Amino acid sequence: MTPSETAAPDPGDDPVVAPAEGSPSLVADEGEERRAMDPWLFFAAMSLACLGLVMVYSASVYTARVRYHDWEYFLGRQSVLFALGTAVMVLTSRLDYRIFRRFAPHLMGIGLMGLLLVLAVGDEVNGARRWIRAPGINIQPSELAKVFLAMFLSAMLARQGERVRRFKAGFLPPLLVASLTMVLVLLEKDLGTTILLGAVTLTALFVAGTRITYVVAAMMLAAPLAWSQIVGVGFRKGRLLDFLSGEQSYQIQQSLIAVGSGGTWGLGLGAGRQKLGFLPENHTDFILASIAEELGLVGVWTVIGLFCLLVWRGLVAARGAPDRFGTYLAVALSALFGFQALINISVVLDVIPAKGITLPFLSYGGSSLLVSMGATGVLLSISRRPRPWRISDQRSRAPASERPARTDRRQRSAEPPRKSWWPWKRAAAAPSGPRRNARIARS
Repeated sequence: MTPSETAAPDPGDDPVVAPAEGSPSLVADEGEERRAMDPWLFFAAMSLACLGLVMVYSASVYTARVRYHDWEYFLGRQSVLFALGTAVMVLTSRLDYRIFRRFAPHLMGIGLMGLLLVLAVGDEVNGARRWIRAPGINIQPSELAKVFLAMFLSAMLARQGERVRRFKAGFLPPLLVASLTMVLVLLEKDLGTTILLGAVTLTALFVAGTRITYVVAAMMLAAPLAWSQIVGVGFRKGRLLDFLSGEQSYQIQQSLIAVGSGGTWGLGLGAGRQKLGFLPENHTDFILASIAEELGLVGVWTVIGLFCLLVWRGLVAARGAPDRFGTYLAVALSALFGFQALINISVVLDVIPAKGITLPFLSYGGSSLLVSMGATGVLLSISRRPRPWRISDQRSRAPASERPARTDRRQRSAEPPRKSWWPWKRAAAAPSGPRRNARIARS
């Protein structure tokens, strides 16, 4: 008899079985299929990161020589970050992604503290306070906050289940947490990331099954607030007026020159001219312009195709996830990659007013690259449907007297495997009662 048969689970929880005694992990089903991580998802992320490493070096040689008297200054730093990011992605892909559900409130607290810390001790660059200087790297807390918010929202929505259709009990709590995060990011004068967080939040709520009227009402309420932040701040209002009048700023003009001069096949790798001091931020926010100039339209479409592949395989992982949390988290992270790439590409091509937002995997920056590859590792973990770990079990918060007994490690190693170790065999002998059965049914 399975636990789901002994007691009706809470509508907001996913079913889970009792842990096997002496087993290092929870076993959901003897015949459950465990798959290898998605190779296409891995290919898309690594291709973007490798292309970014090459283009950061090509686009930054002049700036590195002028500022630091070292042609390979940015290449060396980005190479170290690329190696660390690859290790983080592989390590994260081997974890049980459910562990992030258990520690989602703690991670969200760390993200909020980072946003508060950057307002107090962060360095101001170009009128924005977004970075905390650390030995060897500049930390951007908003990059971590984006992923932590996606995890927290996914965990909260998975817990609520069908209650998400209720305004006070289901829709309002996650929206308040997301609003607090967006306010702190907005205080850093980062409107682009604020809009990105809002889009990911509404996407997660919509996928979780909230009423469409609530989503539309939230968008209508946020629109005048966003408009006031644009027209009420001098440099943002100037960017908007330049965009509406067709008189591009200097940076946008140089970006369009780089895109247009590349043609179909580009001028050749390393042969770009706008990187010679003409295009500011050509190795960070406007790296796509350097790609267009040196690799042409083919290079731009390659980047767009890789991002489409990344988002598509993330949604495939969401569809095949074994629980609600995995589905919601995969959708939120895929939306995060898709929306951020869409905003950056639109800015470079002068489709929307300029925003200070990076292109994932490609732009130079330690926080952006490490967080992007770590988030990809989470998607890879969801795609391989791992068996639950004991540490990721929500029921370990129960009192010690009600937890399953553990055998001695030496005794376990000496005893041969027994069929009675399987969880559904022990579930029938477990103590009965409504409170005990409710704990067994929760994940």
